[in-house]
Amino acid sequence: MQWPKRILRHGAARHSFAALLAAAALLSPAWAQPEQIDLSSQPVHWNPESRGDIAAGELEWAGEIELKSTHKRFGGWSGLAISADGSTLLAVSDEAMWLTGQLLYDEKGRLSGMGDAKIAPLLGPDGKPFAGKSQADAEGLTVDGPDPLKSNAYVSFERQHRVLRYDLGKNGFDAKPEKILTERQLGKLNANAGLESLTTLKPKPGVNETRLLLVSENSRDARGNVRAFIAEGRKVKRLSFRLHDPYHPTDIARLPNGDFLLLERRFSLLAGAGMQLRLIREDAVRPGAVADGNVLLDTGQRRSIDNMEGLAVRQDEKGNVWVYAISDDNFNPLQRTLLVMFRLKPETLTPLQTQGKDGSLGAKAVSAPAESKPK
Repeated sequence: MQWPKRILRHGAARHSFAALLAAAALLSPAWAQPEQIDLSSQPVHWNPESRGDIAAGELEWAGEIELKSTHKRFGGWSGLAISADGSTLLAVSDEAMWLTGQLLYDEKGRLSGMGDAKIAPLLGPDGKPFAGKSQADAEGLTVDGPDPLKSNAYVSFERQHRVLRYDLGKNGFDAKPEKILTERQLGKLNANAGLESLTTLKPKPGVNETRLLLVSENSRDARGNVRAFIAEGRKVKRLSFRLHDPYHPTDIARLPNGDFLLLERRFSLLAGAGMQLRLIREDAVRPGAVADGNVLLDTGQRRSIDNMEGLAVRQDEKGNVWVYAISDDNFNPLQRTLLVMFRLKPETLTPLQTQGKDGSLGAKAVSAPAESKPK
């Protein structure tokens, strides 16, 4: 039977289109799709000598896992974001890699594992992975939505100090970045102690751009405090954070009430690694100020910590505030990639403010969350 010529032309066109798609797939670069990796996640105890010890200063330990993979690009995780429902992790490494995975919790609501892990390189403006450490040293990560994989992701870099924005919601890990800030706007920063900490600020009337707060690791002002910046689009205002030597900032996250948690680390050959969390009140973060706050947690090698560098905060539908921190193993076999979760005690949070008829501010009572299981 002979097919009509019109159908033959249609079939030939479909065949040619399919062939073009196949050829395009073969020609697409290896980094075009995230790569599934082997990953093991093993629960660890906060206090290796006492399984029932969950005390963590003004917080409560709520589970912890050690992450391992044989993939050569796994490690160095320095920036962290967690979805509002606690199910999805997004991290960046100081070798300019993305990591994503699904978090698991046990019957008590404690962090117990991670699966479906994928990695992909951060791309430069040319659509290619960054070449060399000077371009690839990503340190801070924050997102502007409840699901980090459907949001804009802001990434801060050291060495070549800058902040880039990736539209993951639209383009996934194929996203090419938009340059938000450069060292020209920030001033001279120490090469390996620059834009370590990054979070979003509350929206401000009249400002359409996402507002960012950046804290350097150890770039100091004339008074010896670490330099920090408030960025509204490409407009930058300066402030400082009080240095708590021997600790240095590694990340910052905004709490639901507008206050901030500052993650800091120390290290010495004698004392090993140390981790500190400091509560910075919202009104302390303003142009020209030297921000400081109360220490909520100060711990060392007696607890399961390492080189803690990434911090994220979320609040569940019952009002519980959960804090996550991840460690950078420096690609050193003697170090570990740890992901730890805490519950922030409700009494630690600043009460919400209500305005009276006379314009005065008063404290609004905040009831304690009904339960402490992540949902």
